[in-house]
Amino acid sequence: MMRLSRLSSSNRRPIFFITMVMLAIEIGCSPESGKHEIQPPNVLLILADDLGYGDLGCYGGQDIPTPHIDRLASEGIRFTDAHVTCSVCGPSRVSLLSGIYQQRLGCYWNPDLWDTNGWQLPDSLEILPEVLRSAGYVTGHIGKWNVAPDSRPYVDEAFDVMMWKGAYYPDEDGTYPGVDRPNFRIEPHGWGPPRPEAEYLTDRLTRHAINFIEQHQEDPFFLYLAYNAPHTPLQADIKYQEIFKDLGDEPNRIYAGMVTSMDENVGRILVRLTELGLDQNTLVIFASDNGPARGGSYIPGWPEGWPETLLGSAGPLRGHKGQPYEGGHREPFIIRWPAVLDEGGVYSELSSILDLFPTICEAAGVQHNRQNTYDGVNLLPHLSGENHEPPHDTLFWMTHNQGAVRAGDWKLIIESDTSQLLFNLQDDLAEQSDLSGSNPEMVSSLLQAWKTWSAPFPVSYTDKTKFTVRNGN
Repeated sequence: MMRLSRLSSSNRRPIFFITMVMLAIEIGCSPESGKHEIQPPNVLLILADDLGYGDLGCYGGQDIPTPHIDRLASEGIRFTDAHVTCSVCGPSRVSLLSGIYQQRLGCYWNPDLWDTNGWQLPDSLEILPEVLRSAGYVTGHIGKWNVAPDSRPYVDEAFDVMMWKGAYYPDEDGTYPGVDRPNFRIEPHGWGPPRPEAEYLTDRLTRHAINFIEQHQEDPFFLYLAYNAPHTPLQADIKYQEIFKDLGDEPNRIYAGMVTSMDENVGRILVRLTELGLDQNTLVIFASDNGPARGGSYIPGWPEGWPETLLGSAGPLRGHKGQPYEGGHREPFIIRWPAVLDEGGVYSELSSILDLFPTICEAAGVQHNRQNTYDGVNLLPHLSGENHEPPHDTLFWMTHNQGAVRAGDWKLIIESDTSQLLFNLQDDLAEQSDLSGSNPEMVSSLLQAWKTWSAPFPVSYTDKTKFTVRNGN
């Protein structure tokens, strides 16, 4: 029997895995007499957009009730030191789907992805849904894609595909700007619906997700449900207005309604999985693409009189979307697989969204020709106790004008040849005390590691350069 390690539970009860034989009896067996076999799990990957580390109740949030995502965490494993590879959405999603640092593909920052006729995923690179499809999975994508080209060539079924953002309510002709037609027009920020029959986009995405699950309940399926919530435009159902009337400023009251709607819709999906008898052997993963964004007059349609404000919360972390501080790239990260993982675990070791590709493939029993080219790590041995080491000794970040490297508790932010900031996250999670002046050897060591990591990468697709630091040895 396998046990989880590096995990804690609030009630300190023993954490354990179901034995493989019992699991086979529970889920199914092969036609061969006496031979039990675990069926491949369904995989539901749910990604939020611009959700802060401190927004969810299970991550200490107090302003926005999120009982359904909190339930997902209580029934699974909640990661507290998990990171995306970029603090903006496009590059973060490239690494999620490819399992490699996006810089290897010349993708550093959102502008590299703006020209959908330019940068594209290489034809030679199989991304996650392609690998699973080749192994017999029915694959689907719903919602924000943000990776050129369109998601449709990579999955069996796709619905409500968005590149960057979508209006949460349809126009009078029933189409959603940014979703049903490419020319996106910012809808007015504020409370809706504009018409009684107008379906909220988050509800629509969930409706299509449940339809996909129902239609493929007899098959192993992979569904990538990428909500655009709570990304702008700020639009929420007026039914939430009274609930959040005393919360901060108007933008954050609407933001809270958007997060609440997403939480309720996650709950709808979890209930349907249970009703269909699929909850035990469905691997459900919830994460966000980057930290909370700032809202202000630079956003098209921002109402006059609304303040410039942080939308949501990074909790105890410094920074937000677009920044190299923890608040930009440390994200909510939850895994639930009742047939295999015990409930109520908290995993505190350094981990990455890069780890999802090899972890999902391992759970699905998928063998393919990319076994040795991941930048991520299969997390299952770390969760089972088979491997007691942290999944990563080091993680790296590199954008158009900044870099960062994390090794253990130490983190170096690289701004230029002569400007680096050093923090010890064990003592200073909020990244307030720069220790670079008193630890020059640590600065030099981390800087050299970052330079060695980034040296082989191609230049940015957009400007044909990449951020480099010439000195620092």
